[in-house]
Amino acid sequence: MFCPFCGRQTKDNALFCEFCRKALPQKTSPLPVIQPIPQANPRPQKAHAPKARISNTAKKAIITGILIVGLVIVVLLIYYPGVFSWKW
Repeated sequence: MFCPFCGRQTKDNALFCEFCRKALPQKTSPLPVIQPIPQANPRPQKAHAPKARISNTAKKAIITGILIVGLVIVVLLIYYPGVFSWKW
């Protein structure tokens, strides 16, 4: 059998041409030749991962920690003036 698309000789019982990969017409085919459905393009992926968000509880804990450290430094400067050797 010759392929009607590319003209090359193929096997008599082949469903597809070995060279151009197109479906060959069948005289007595029990199964119909099904053409593939073209797939729609999926959504383009974002180039970067989403940013991790910090919860409000974590933000409050961070601010509270900074305020406590600041308060400890102020208390040390007031009650123990020689602790830090900063000369202002």
